[in-house]
Amino acid sequence: MKKKYLVIILFLILVGAVSFNKNTKTAKTPNDYVSLGNNKGIKGDHFGASKAFKAAIDIDPYYIPAYLGLGISYGNLGKNEDAIQVLMQGINLDKSYDYVPQMQMSIASITYEKINDAKLAVTFLKKALQNYTDQGNYAGVIMAAEKIKQFAPVS
Repeated sequence: MKKKYLVIILFLILVGAVSFNKNTKTAKTPNDYVSLGNNKGIKGDHFGASKAFKAAIDIDPYYIPAYLGLGISYGNLGKNEDAIQVLMQGINLDKSYDYVPQMQMSIASITYEKINDAKLAVTFLKKALQNYTDQGNYAGVIMAAEKIKQFAPVS
């Protein structure tokens, strides 16, 4: 009788260990969800991408790349106000993060192309230009400067 219980207990321990191992292998990090969101966005599944980016934020509300991805996804879904709000949240969480100028560039694109507010777009482009300069990202400086010329042509 004791052997029977011992076998059952060992079996349950084995099942629990296998189940635990399986669950830990499928656990996802914020970076995993951002990668998934980027892949879905590239394929045109912006709704699926937004869900992945939200999952990353749910795990770590300070994971800035998720805000950039979610903002871009919302912009692609036509949720322009939501996109700007999410991008601003990301900027406000960490004003010195590497992704901040990209978020500012995204806000500029949305405000210029979808909201038709060139003045606000140029304001965000100037902020991005300064941040790219501070980071020593000269490719970003050139990109922001070109966008400023495009959005606010000299008359």
